[in-house]
Order: sequence, then structure tokens, then C-alpha cells
Amino acid sequence: MKLSYIIDNIIEAKTNLLRNMPRTILTSLGIVIGITSVIILVAITDGAKNIIEQQLVSLGAKTIVLKPIGRTASGVYRGQAADFSQNELKFMRAIPSVEYVSPIVKTSNQISYRDIVQVVAVVGSNEDFSLINDWPTASGAFINRIDVQDGAKVCVLGASVQKRFFGAEKSVGKQIRIDGISFRVIGHLSEKGLTPGGRDQDDFILIPYTSLNRWDYKGQLYGISNIIISTTKTTNVEYAKFAIRKMLREQRGLLKDQFDNFQMVSYENVTKKILQTTTILKVLLSAIASISLVVGGIGIMNVMLVSVTERTKEIGIRITIGATRKDIIFQFLSESALLSFFGGVVGISLGYTLSQVASSFVGWPAIISTKSIAAACIFSAFIGIFFGIYPAYKAAKLDPIKAIRNEE
Repeated sequence: MKLSYIIDNIIEAKTNLLRNMPRTILTSLGIVIGITSVIILVAITDGAKNIIEQQLVSLGAKTIVLKPIGRTASGVYRGQAADFSQNELKFMRAIPSVEYVSPIVKTSNQISYRDIVQVVAVVGSNEDFSLINDWPTASGAFINRIDVQDGAKVCVLGASVQKRFFGAEKSVGKQIRIDGISFRVIGHLSEKGLTPGGRDQDDFILIPYTSLNRWDYKGQLYGISNIIISTTKTTNVEYAKFAIRKMLREQRGLLKDQFDNFQMVSYENVTKKILQTTTILKVLLSAIASISLVVGGIGIMNVMLVSVTERTKEIGIRITIGATRKDIIFQFLSESALLSFFGGVVGISLGYTLSQVASSFVGWPAIISTKSIAAACIFSAFIGIFFGIYPAYKAAKLDPIKAIRNEE
């Protein structure tokens, strides 16, 4: 089929539709409403899914927590196990699906500033801690790679510690003492508040883990007791866990029949279920909205049947002067497809505008992808073709002599 043949039929279809503009507009209204509804619902649900994904990431959807454990041959815990080494830390960073790696060493120490003396939790970590936990500083800076390499005597205060020791006073640049050792405050973290269980998340001081490990009188802290890992994407958690487990077993020389002497905790199953629920909701709402597309398609079929009846003489003359059944079918299919496509274009424009309005009411952004726009255009044209088949086939079956005689 030549391109010129297709173009000529489309031009002719446009001419025929423009002859009765009010009917064309009313007929395509069902498609307009259907496409508009689908675009709005898909945009709003995609926006909601994006917000949920961001919240899940901030809650640890991309996070893997590693802990050392000890087990007997029967799998029973047996207390203290080997901590993680610097070498294992280096290999974890080299895994492609791993984005950030944050070692964790914890203790509690006496903190003093001027005449204030309190026992506070001290956490040793690195520059990735803030990125993994989505925990920016409210003032000053966070510890960096050089601080960790040098084991620098610097610290970042949690919001609660900042309030108790400094109040409204600026803490950045001041010196505090941790177990008698002087540390310079380089920043304090933004406030996170209480956990659902009532624990104050802001009541700690963070220092480079290498600083904590180099205290000669804290020999039990030389190992890395916990590691928090963040993957590049939520979908990469399983790959990362597999690669980490394989690497750790190789590094620790564990045989096939030996249990892991470490534990990995992640929340990817919960994340998957939540995201699956939003996908199901999106499909369900789109299916409901698509009912109006079917109604619009039936409207197109009815109008095209009326058009066949009105144009029997024209059809008869065309067949008489040499038009084939294929030509008649293609002409009417072009009209129904163009009619539906017009409704689809108007529906997409209207859907885009109304989805932006709807997003201001629901409180999250509406996301309209090029895929959904392309799918709407294709689907609207398909509706026109599908519901135009019967009228086109009926027009092609007309007897030219009877058609001309009936019109007379």
C-alpha cells in the first residue's frame, strides 16, 4: 500500500468529517472523556507512586544492614562473632550495585562542655552516613573522607545534643571533650524527632569511626560491629545481597556446609508489596476510566453506520467507476480512525491541563510520561479502527446498482 494512497484517504476522510462538524465533535466526545480520564488517573497514580518510592527510600528501602553473628553447626546463636574488617569494607564498595557503605561503631561516653557533663551515645561512621540516612546538617558541615582517613578529632552533633549543650549558642567551631579527649564541632544535624517507639533519634554525637577505633584504651572497639549499605536502586537490593554474601563467605573461608557468621537485614519484600499495590490501583483505575472509551467507540460505530446509510449513492457510484472493496473499507476506516484520533489528541491536551490542576488539590505532582501519551494516541486510533470495521465492511458489501437505485 503506497503512502500517497494512505494520505489521499486521510485527506478525504478529513473532508467528510468537516462536512458535519457538530456531529463530529459530539461523536468524539466519548473518546475525549475517556482519554482525559485515563491521562489524569495515570498521572496522579504515577505521581503518588513516585512520592511513595521516595518515602520508602528515606525509610530504608535501598538499605541493607550487616551484623556479625555466631552460630553452631545446628544454627543456634553462640554470642560474640568476628567483626567486619577494613578489607571487607573495601570489597563491598567495589560491588556495582552498591552506592554507599557506612561502617558503624557505637559506644557511650562522658561528654563535657564548660560546666555541662553528661553521658551521651557516640557513633563512629564515615561520610556516607548522611547520604544513606538522608540526614543533612542544619548548620556547618558533615565529616568527609579526609576526616575518616586521618582519624580527625572532629564531631557532628545530633539536634538534641546541640540543644542540651549549646542551646541558642552557635556550636560550630567550639571544642567539646569526649572521655577527656578534645573534639572540634564542625556541624549539627537536622532534627528527626522520636521513633514510633519513643526513642530520640537526635540524641547522639557522630565522629569518624577511625577516631573511635584509635582510642588505645578502647581495644574492644577496633572492629566494625555494623555496616549500613545503600544500593543504587531499590530493585538492586537482592543483587547486592547476593554479591555481599558471596564475597564475605569467600573472605572468611566458609565452606558450603558452614552457616553464615553474619546477618543481612533489608526491607525489599515490604517495598515490593507496597509498590505492587500502587501498580494494581493504577491498573484498576485506568480500567474503570477505559469503560468510557468503549462507550465512545460504540458511539463512533453508530455514527459510521448512519454515515453509510446516508452515503449509499456515493458508495454505489465509487464502486461503479472502479473502486474496490478494499478502497471502500479503507475510506471508512480512515474516517473512524481519524475521528477517534482527533478525540484522543483533544483528550490528551485536556488530561494534561486537568492533571496539573488535580495535583494542586491532592498535594503531590502529576507525572505524565511520553509513554502514556503515545499509548493514549495509539489506543484512541485503535478504538476508531476496531469499531469502524463493521460499518466499513457493510459499506463495502453494498450492491452498486441497488445503492444508486435506493438513493433515487
